[in-house]
Amino acid sequence: MKRHLRHSVIFLAALLAAFASCKKKKVATNTDIPQGNYFSINQFMLDEWNTYAGEPFMIKKTTKDGDKVDSSLTNSDVINWGPLLQIFRLTDISDKKFLGQYKFSQFDDKVDETHNFFYEADEANEDLFTRKLLITIDAYTAKIKGIYIETEKKDLFDDCVQKLYYAPLKTVQIQTEDKPLMGSKTYVVETYDFLR
Repeated sequence: MKRHLRHSVIFLAALLAAFASCKKKKVATNTDIPQGNYFSINQFMLDEWNTYAGEPFMIKKTTKDGDKVDSSLTNSDVINWGPLLQIFRLTDISDKKFLGQYKFSQFDDKVDETHNFFYEADEANEDLFTRKLLITIDAYTAKIKGIYIETEKKDLFDDCVQKLYYAPLKTVQIQTEDKPLMGSKTYVVETYDFLR
């Protein structure tokens, strides 16, 4: 009986030691995985789409291409939102692979009564497409008032810089400056103003 009890105690101790060592290994591996993520423009766009899809808005669309300006009235039901959303979607930095590649700062603007969150690509990471991301939040309602994004795509033949701005239910603006190795530089500004 004593022998059986002694074997049971030894077995139970070995089982607890094995369980404790497995648990420690699991905790140690989790510390190697980056925690958290940066702001997700994709999630924000999805939330905006789910909130406002189907609501009719009059929109004034203005395109400035060099010296030529063209504007027209349209509505939210007939605009092809896919290409516009794609431009913003490509700027998303929420994937964990981007952690540590952006400098983050925040500041309050007492005049505008806003909180501002600013992400800027680290200078060592010249290949990052999204160079700057500024999120402006109303200090009282905590709702996003505006998002400003700068991107840059450089290669041997072209240097393309975009400046994107979105103010919910007010303005969508896309500025694109393209400097090809051969040919002329182009500068196009597309603005969608919500008329409410």
